[in-house]
Amino acid sequence: MLDDGFGLVRRKQHRRTGAERAAIVAETYEPGVTVTEVAHRHGIVASQLSTWRTAAKRKSSHDSSPAFADLSVVADALSAPFDGVEIVVGGVIIRLPKNTTPKRIADLAHRLAQGA
Repeated sequence: MLDDGFGLVRRKQHRRTGAERAAIVAETYEPGVTVTEVAHRHGIVASQLSTWRTAAKRKSSHDSSPAFADLSVVADALSAPFDGVEIVVGGVIIRLPKNTTPKRIADLAHRLAQGA
């Protein structure tokens, strides 16, 4: 921190790489952690960290590259016949009507694979 001689203290500017910013943003999504805590720990203001989070969300939502999740169908595991689409990831089962669009199915599968 720098003292300007008038009693005002300014922080020295520190330029962070994209990887550093991404790592700091990732910390804010840990359970029980606040943006303010993470910002303080890294010597930045919470508003700057919030700006980084917004930019990261915007970037990930604009990522148009196709993504696929591993899905498997196990006929023996069905206890009752189901006439629709079923997505199983770990212990999570999502059943959708058969008229669900392929785009919606792919979006749900992608989000489940990401843990969202």
